[in-house]
Amino acid sequence: MAAGRSDIAKSDDIGTRSGPAEGSSQAATANAPKRWVYLAAAAGVAVLICLLVAADTRELLNTLAQIHPVRLLLPLGATIASYIAMARSYQGIASAADVPFTFWEMFKITFVANSMNYVVATGGLSGFAVRLYFFTRKGVSAGTATSISLAQGFITNVSLLFFLVIGFGYLMTSERLSFSAQLASGVLLALCFAVTALALALLFARDRRRRIIFVLAQLTDRTLSWALPRYKPARTRIWRFQRNLNRGIDFLLDRKYQMLEPTAWILIDWVLTLFILDGAFICLDYHVPFGVLIIGFAVGLSLSFVSIIPGGLGLMEGSMAAVFTTLGVPFETAVVATLIFRIAFHAVPLVTSLFFFHGLFVEGRAHTEIPEGE
Repeated sequence: MAAGRSDIAKSDDIGTRSGPAEGSSQAATANAPKRWVYLAAAAGVAVLICLLVAADTRELLNTLAQIHPVRLLLPLGATIASYIAMARSYQGIASAADVPFTFWEMFKITFVANSMNYVVATGGLSGFAVRLYFFTRKGVSAGTATSISLAQGFITNVSLLFFLVIGFGYLMTSERLSFSAQLASGVLLALCFAVTALALALLFARDRRRRIIFVLAQLTDRTLSWALPRYKPARTRIWRFQRNLNRGIDFLLDRKYQMLEPTAWILIDWVLTLFILDGAFICLDYHVPFGVLIIGFAVGLSLSFVSIIPGGLGLMEGSMAAVFTTLGVPFETAVVATLIFRIAFHAVPLVTSLFFFHGLFVEGRAHTEIPEGE
Protein backbone atom coordinates (compact mmCIF):
# COMPACT_ATOMS: atom_id res chain seq x y z
CA MET A 1 0.00 0.00 0.00
CA ALA A 2 1.88 2.95 1.25
CA ALA A 3 4.90 4.42 -0.59
CA GLY A 4 7.70 4.96 1.93
CA ARG A 5 4.91 4.23 4.33
CA SER A 6 4.40 1.01 2.46
CA ASP A 7 7.57 -0.95 1.86
CA ILE A 8 7.01 -4.15 -0.07
CA ALA A 9 9.87 -6.46 0.74
CA LYS A 10 11.59 -7.64 -2.36
CA SER A 11 15.06 -8.08 -0.96
CA ASP A 12 16.91 -11.26 -1.75
CA ASP A 13 18.35 -12.74 1.40
CA ILE A 14 18.15 -16.40 0.50
CA GLY A 15 21.00 -18.01 -1.29
CA THR A 16 18.69 -19.61 -3.83
CA ARG A 17 19.00 -18.55 -7.45
CA SER A 18 16.71 -18.86 -10.41
CA GLY A 19 17.50 -21.58 -12.88
CA PRO A 20 19.18 -20.79 -16.21
CA ALA A 21 15.95 -20.88 -18.17
CA GLU A 22 14.19 -18.66 -15.70
CA GLY A 23 17.15 -16.28 -15.56
CA SER A 24 17.33 -15.93 -19.34
CA SER A 25 13.58 -15.34 -19.45
CA GLN A 26 13.92 -12.56 -16.89
CA ALA A 27 16.78 -11.00 -18.81
CA ALA A 28 14.72 -11.00 -22.00
CA THR A 29 11.94 -9.02 -20.33
CA ALA A 30 14.10 -6.90 -17.98
CA ASN A 31 13.28 -3.67 -19.75
CA ALA A 32 9.59 -4.44 -20.33
CA PRO A 33 8.43 -3.38 -16.85
CA LYS A 34 10.30 -0.08 -17.24
CA ARG A 35 8.48 0.58 -20.51
CA TRP A 36 5.19 -0.12 -18.75
CA VAL A 37 6.12 2.35 -16.00
CA TYR A 38 6.83 5.06 -18.58
CA LEU A 39 3.53 4.32 -20.31
CA ALA A 40 1.73 4.32 -16.96
CA ALA A 41 3.31 7.67 -16.04
CA ALA A 42 2.13 9.09 -19.38
CA ALA A 43 -1.35 7.72 -18.64
CA GLY A 44 -1.23 9.43 -15.24
CA VAL A 45 -0.41 12.77 -16.83
CA ALA A 46 -3.24 12.20 -19.32
CA VAL A 47 -5.66 11.61 -16.41
CA LEU A 48 -4.55 14.89 -14.82
CA ILE A 49 -5.14 16.71 -18.11
CA CYS A 50 -8.58 15.08 -18.43
CA LEU A 51 -9.47 16.26 -14.92
CA LEU A 52 -8.62 19.83 -15.85
CA VAL A 53 -10.42 19.59 -19.19
CA ALA A 54 -13.52 18.10 -17.53
CA ALA A 55 -13.70 21.00 -15.08
CA ASP A 56 -15.64 24.11 -15.96
CA THR A 57 -12.95 26.62 -16.93
CA ARG A 58 -14.64 29.61 -15.31
CA GLU A 59 -15.33 27.71 -12.08
CA LEU A 60 -11.80 26.33 -12.05
CA LEU A 61 -10.32 29.83 -12.37
CA ASN A 62 -12.66 31.11 -9.66
CA THR A 63 -11.58 28.27 -7.39
CA LEU A 64 -7.91 29.01 -8.03
CA ALA A 65 -8.56 32.67 -7.24
CA GLN A 66 -10.01 31.64 -3.86
CA ILE A 67 -6.69 30.18 -2.68
CA HIS A 68 -5.41 31.99 0.41
CA PRO A 69 -1.60 32.14 -0.07
CA VAL A 70 -0.84 32.34 3.66
CA ARG A 71 -2.99 29.29 4.35
CA LEU A 72 -0.76 27.24 2.02
CA LEU A 73 1.59 27.12 5.00
CA LEU A 74 -0.87 24.71 6.65
CA PRO A 75 -0.41 21.77 4.22
CA LEU A 76 3.32 22.57 3.88
CA GLY A 77 3.79 22.61 7.66
CA ALA A 78 1.80 19.39 8.02
CA THR A 79 4.03 17.78 5.36
CA ILE A 80 7.19 18.64 7.30
CA ALA A 81 5.62 17.39 10.52
CA SER A 82 4.53 14.18 8.75
CA TYR A 83 8.08 13.45 7.60
CA ILE A 84 9.37 14.15 11.10
CA ALA A 85 6.89 11.64 12.54
CA MET A 86 7.78 9.09 9.85
CA ALA A 87 11.49 9.48 10.56
CA ARG A 88 10.88 9.11 14.30
CA SER A 89 8.98 5.87 13.67
CA TYR A 90 11.89 4.44 11.66
CA GLN A 91 14.36 5.67 14.26
CA GLY A 92 12.38 3.97 17.04
CA ILE A 93 12.18 0.67 15.17
CA ALA A 94 15.90 0.84 14.34
CA SER A 95 16.64 1.51 18.02
CA ALA A 96 14.60 -1.58 18.92
CA ALA A 97 16.90 -3.53 16.59
CA ASP A 98 19.95 -2.05 18.40
CA VAL A 99 20.85 -0.01 15.34
CA PRO A 100 21.84 3.56 16.33
CA PHE A 101 20.69 6.32 13.99
CA THR A 102 20.55 9.99 14.85
CA PHE A 103 17.26 11.68 14.05
CA TRP A 104 18.88 13.84 11.35
CA GLU A 105 20.37 10.80 9.62
CA MET A 106 17.02 9.01 9.61
CA PHE A 107 15.17 12.13 8.52
CA LYS A 108 17.39 12.53 5.44
CA ILE A 109 17.12 8.85 4.54
CA THR A 110 13.32 8.94 4.92
CA PHE A 111 13.04 12.11 2.85
CA VAL A 112 15.17 10.78 -0.01
CA ALA A 113 13.73 7.24 0.01
CA ASN A 114 10.16 8.52 -0.15
CA SER A 115 11.00 11.03 -2.86
CA MET A 116 12.46 8.21 -4.94
CA ASN A 117 9.04 6.56 -5.06
CA TYR A 118 7.64 9.65 -6.77
CA VAL A 119 10.28 9.48 -9.52
CA VAL A 120 11.26 5.91 -10.15
CA ALA A 121 9.35 2.95 -8.99
CA THR A 122 6.12 1.41 -8.00
CA GLY A 123 4.51 0.07 -4.87
CA GLY A 124 7.25 1.42 -2.61
CA LEU A 125 9.97 -0.82 -4.08
CA SER A 126 12.47 1.88 -4.97
CA GLY A 127 12.07 3.55 -1.57
CA PHE A 128 12.67 0.18 0.06
CA ALA A 129 15.78 -0.40 -2.06
CA VAL A 130 17.21 3.06 -1.29
CA ARG A 131 16.53 2.68 2.41
CA LEU A 132 18.13 -0.77 2.35
CA TYR A 133 21.20 0.68 0.65
CA PHE A 134 21.67 3.49 3.16
CA PHE A 135 21.07 1.16 6.10
CA THR A 136 23.61 -1.39 4.88
CA ARG A 137 26.09 1.41 4.15
CA LYS A 138 25.88 2.23 7.85
CA GLY A 139 26.93 -1.33 8.63
CA VAL A 140 23.43 -2.71 9.24
CA SER A 141 22.99 -6.25 7.94
CA ALA A 142 20.60 -6.69 5.03
CA GLY A 143 18.40 -8.94 7.15
CA THR A 144 18.08 -6.39 9.94
CA ALA A 145 17.50 -3.55 7.45
CA THR A 146 14.75 -5.60 5.83
CA SER A 147 13.12 -6.31 9.19
CA ILE A 148 13.14 -2.62 10.14
CA SER A 149 11.42 -1.57 6.91
CA LEU A 150 8.97 -4.46 6.99
CA ALA A 151 8.00 -3.78 10.60
CA GLN A 152 7.34 -0.12 9.82
CA GLY A 153 5.45 -1.02 6.64
CA PHE A 154 3.28 -3.61 8.38
CA ILE A 155 2.21 -1.24 11.16
CA THR A 156 1.62 1.52 8.61
CA ASN A 157 -0.59 -0.59 6.37
CA VAL A 158 -2.64 -1.94 9.28
CA SER A 159 -3.14 1.68 10.39
CA LEU A 160 -4.35 2.62 6.89
CA LEU A 161 -6.83 -0.26 7.06
CA PHE A 162 -8.26 1.43 10.15
CA PHE A 163 -8.88 4.60 8.13
CA LEU A 164 -10.40 2.58 5.28
CA VAL A 165 -12.82 0.83 7.64
CA ILE A 166 -13.96 4.20 9.04
CA GLY A 167 -14.26 5.66 5.56
CA PHE A 168 -16.25 2.85 3.97
CA GLY A 169 -18.39 2.57 7.09
CA TYR A 170 -19.25 6.25 6.70
CA LEU A 171 -20.00 5.78 2.99
CA MET A 172 -22.29 2.82 3.65
CA THR A 173 -24.43 4.90 6.03
CA SER A 174 -24.34 8.05 3.91
CA GLU A 175 -27.72 9.25 2.68
CA ARG A 176 -26.05 11.00 -0.24
CA LEU A 177 -25.31 7.74 -2.05
CA SER A 178 -27.61 5.57 -4.11
CA PHE A 179 -28.47 2.08 -2.93
CA SER A 180 -26.02 0.50 -5.39
CA ALA A 181 -23.20 2.76 -4.18
CA GLN A 182 -24.02 1.94 -0.56
CA LEU A 183 -24.01 -1.75 -1.45
CA ALA A 184 -20.59 -1.39 -3.10
CA SER A 185 -19.34 0.42 0.01
CA GLY A 186 -20.62 -2.45 2.14
CA VAL A 187 -18.72 -4.98 0.01
CA LEU A 188 -15.53 -2.91 0.27
CA LEU A 189 -16.05 -2.53 4.01
CA ALA A 190 -16.37 -6.30 4.35
CA LEU A 191 -13.20 -6.69 2.29
CA CYS A 192 -11.36 -4.26 4.60
CA PHE A 193 -12.56 -6.22 7.64
CA ALA A 194 -11.33 -9.44 6.02
CA VAL A 195 -7.89 -7.98 5.30
CA THR A 196 -7.72 -6.57 8.83
CA ALA A 197 -8.63 -9.99 10.25
CA LEU A 198 -5.91 -11.54 8.11
CA ALA A 199 -3.36 -9.01 9.41
CA LEU A 200 -4.36 -9.80 13.00
CA ALA A 201 -4.09 -13.53 12.26
CA LEU A 202 -0.56 -12.98 10.97
CA LEU A 203 0.26 -11.19 14.21
CA PHE A 204 -1.31 -13.44 16.79
CA ALA A 205 -1.72 -16.89 15.18
CA ARG A 206 2.00 -17.51 15.35
CA ASP A 207 1.76 -21.27 14.88
CA ARG A 208 -0.34 -20.89 11.72
CA ARG A 209 1.37 -17.82 10.27
CA ARG A 210 3.86 -19.69 8.09
CA ARG A 211 1.03 -21.70 6.58
CA ILE A 212 -1.08 -18.58 5.93
CA ILE A 213 1.84 -16.75 4.30
CA PHE A 214 2.71 -19.84 2.23
CA VAL A 215 -0.88 -20.12 0.93
CA LEU A 216 -0.93 -16.40 0.09
CA ALA A 217 2.42 -16.69 -1.71
CA GLN A 218 1.21 -19.69 -3.74
CA LEU A 219 -2.04 -17.92 -4.60
CA THR A 220 -0.11 -14.82 -5.70
CA ASP A 221 2.22 -16.91 -7.86
CA ARG A 222 -0.63 -18.73 -9.57
CA THR A 223 -2.67 -15.57 -10.10
CA LEU A 224 0.24 -13.72 -11.68
CA SER A 225 1.13 -16.77 -13.79
CA TRP A 226 -2.40 -16.65 -15.19
CA ALA A 227 -2.93 -12.90 -15.44
CA LEU A 228 0.55 -11.44 -16.06
CA PRO A 229 2.88 -14.31 -16.95
CA ARG A 230 5.48 -12.09 -18.63
CA TYR A 231 5.90 -9.85 -15.60
CA LYS A 232 5.50 -12.40 -12.83
CA PRO A 233 8.46 -12.30 -10.43
CA ALA A 234 10.55 -15.42 -10.10
CA ARG A 235 9.29 -17.90 -7.52
CA THR A 236 12.46 -17.38 -5.53
CA ARG A 237 11.52 -13.73 -5.07
CA ILE A 238 8.07 -14.72 -3.80
CA TRP A 239 9.69 -17.20 -1.42
CA ARG A 240 12.02 -14.48 -0.18
CA PHE A 241 9.10 -12.18 0.41
CA GLN A 242 7.38 -14.98 2.31
CA ARG A 243 10.40 -15.50 4.53
CA ASN A 244 11.04 -11.77 5.01
CA LEU A 245 7.43 -11.08 5.95
CA ASN A 246 7.47 -13.84 8.55
CA ARG A 247 10.77 -12.54 9.93
CA GLY A 248 9.47 -8.97 10.02
CA ILE A 249 6.40 -10.01 12.02
CA ASP A 250 8.60 -12.01 14.40
CA PHE A 251 10.71 -8.87 14.78
CA LEU A 252 7.57 -6.96 15.80
CA LEU A 253 6.33 -9.55 18.28
CA ASP A 254 9.73 -10.07 19.89
CA ARG A 255 9.88 -6.33 20.59
CA LYS A 256 6.18 -5.56 21.07
CA TYR A 257 6.69 -3.12 23.95
CA GLN A 258 9.45 -1.31 22.08
CA MET A 259 7.05 -0.96 19.14
CA LEU A 260 4.55 1.14 21.11
CA GLU A 261 6.35 4.44 20.55
CA PRO A 262 7.01 3.85 16.81
CA THR A 263 3.36 2.82 16.40
CA ALA A 264 2.26 6.07 18.03
CA TRP A 265 4.49 8.03 15.64
CA ILE A 266 3.02 6.15 12.66
CA LEU A 267 -0.51 7.03 13.76
CA ILE A 268 0.56 10.66 14.23
CA ASP A 269 2.06 10.54 10.74
CA TRP A 270 -1.25 9.39 9.24
CA VAL A 271 -3.19 12.09 11.10
CA LEU A 272 -0.76 14.73 9.86
CA THR A 273 -1.05 13.42 6.30
CA LEU A 274 -4.82 13.64 6.62
CA PHE A 275 -4.39 17.22 7.82
CA ILE A 276 -2.38 18.02 4.66
CA LEU A 277 -5.51 17.21 2.65
CA ASP A 278 -7.73 19.07 5.10
CA GLY A 279 -5.35 22.04 4.88
CA ALA A 280 -5.72 21.98 1.09
CA PHE A 281 -9.48 22.50 1.46
CA ILE A 282 -8.90 25.16 4.13
CA CYS A 283 -6.78 27.04 1.57
CA LEU A 284 -9.91 27.16 -0.59
CA ASP A 285 -12.07 28.22 2.37
CA TYR A 286 -14.13 25.07 1.96
CA HIS A 287 -15.14 22.82 4.86
CA VAL A 288 -15.26 19.07 4.27
CA PRO A 289 -16.97 16.82 6.86
CA PHE A 290 -14.53 14.56 8.67
CA GLY A 291 -16.06 11.33 7.35
CA VAL A 292 -15.93 12.57 3.76
CA LEU A 293 -12.33 13.67 4.23
CA ILE A 294 -11.30 10.26 5.56
CA ILE A 295 -12.88 8.26 2.75
CA GLY A 296 -11.39 10.46 0.01
CA PHE A 297 -8.01 10.35 1.74
CA ALA A 298 -8.00 6.58 2.35
CA VAL A 299 -9.22 5.62 -1.13
CA GLY A 300 -6.82 8.00 -2.91
CA LEU A 301 -3.78 6.97 -0.88
CA SER A 302 -4.58 3.25 -1.14
CA LEU A 303 -4.93 3.37 -4.93
CA SER A 304 -1.76 5.42 -5.30
CA PHE A 305 0.23 2.89 -3.22
CA VAL A 306 -0.83 -0.14 -5.27
CA SER A 307 -0.56 1.68 -8.60
CA ILE A 308 2.27 0.92 -11.03
CA ILE A 309 2.36 4.65 -11.81
CA PRO A 310 5.14 6.47 -9.91
CA GLY A 311 3.49 8.23 -6.98
CA GLY A 312 0.06 7.17 -8.27
CA LEU A 313 0.15 10.20 -10.58
CA GLY A 314 -3.31 10.96 -11.92
CA LEU A 315 -4.86 7.94 -10.22
CA MET A 316 -4.74 9.51 -6.76
CA GLU A 317 -6.12 12.84 -7.96
CA GLY A 318 -8.81 11.21 -10.08
CA SER A 319 -10.01 8.83 -7.35
CA MET A 320 -10.00 11.54 -4.67
CA ALA A 321 -11.85 14.01 -6.89
CA ALA A 322 -14.41 11.33 -7.83
CA VAL A 323 -15.06 10.39 -4.19
CA PHE A 324 -15.33 13.99 -3.02
CA THR A 325 -17.60 14.97 -5.92
CA THR A 326 -19.84 11.97 -5.27
CA LEU A 327 -20.18 13.12 -1.67
CA GLY A 328 -21.20 16.65 -2.56
CA VAL A 329 -17.96 18.59 -2.95
CA PRO A 330 -17.89 20.78 -6.10
CA PHE A 331 -15.78 19.09 -8.76
CA GLU A 332 -13.49 22.07 -9.34
CA THR A 333 -12.89 22.46 -5.60
CA ALA A 334 -12.07 18.74 -5.29
CA VAL A 335 -9.62 18.89 -8.22
CA VAL A 336 -7.76 21.97 -6.94
CA ALA A 337 -7.62 20.61 -3.38
CA THR A 338 -6.16 17.29 -4.52
CA LEU A 339 -3.59 19.14 -6.65
CA ILE A 340 -2.57 21.23 -3.61
CA PHE A 341 -2.24 17.96 -1.68
CA ARG A 342 -0.08 16.50 -4.46
CA ILE A 343 2.20 19.53 -4.52
CA ALA A 344 2.57 19.73 -0.74
CA PHE A 345 2.94 16.01 -0.07
CA HIS A 346 4.89 14.90 -3.16
CA ALA A 347 6.36 17.76 -5.20
CA VAL A 348 7.76 19.86 -2.34
CA PRO A 349 9.64 16.92 -0.71
CA LEU A 350 10.97 15.90 -4.12
CA VAL A 351 12.30 19.39 -4.87
CA THR A 352 13.73 19.59 -1.35
CA SER A 353 15.55 16.29 -1.85
CA LEU A 354 16.98 17.47 -5.17
CA PHE A 355 18.31 20.77 -3.80
CA PHE A 356 19.10 20.21 -0.13
CA PHE A 357 19.91 16.50 -0.11
CA HIS A 358 21.27 16.38 -3.67
CA GLY A 359 24.23 14.13 -2.87
CA LEU A 360 22.07 11.58 -1.07
CA PHE A 361 19.42 11.76 -3.80
CA VAL A 362 21.89 11.07 -6.62
CA GLU A 363 23.51 8.29 -4.63
CA GLY A 364 20.14 6.77 -3.81
CA ARG A 365 18.94 7.09 -7.42
CA ALA A 366 21.75 4.75 -8.44
CA HIS A 367 20.53 2.13 -5.96
CA THR A 368 16.81 1.90 -6.68
CA GLU A 369 17.16 -1.72 -7.71
CA ILE A 370 17.34 -4.25 -4.87
CA PRO A 371 20.49 -6.30 -5.45
CA GLU A 372 20.43 -10.02 -5.84
CA GLY A 373 21.88 -11.90 -2.94
CA GLU A 374 21.35 -9.25 -0.32
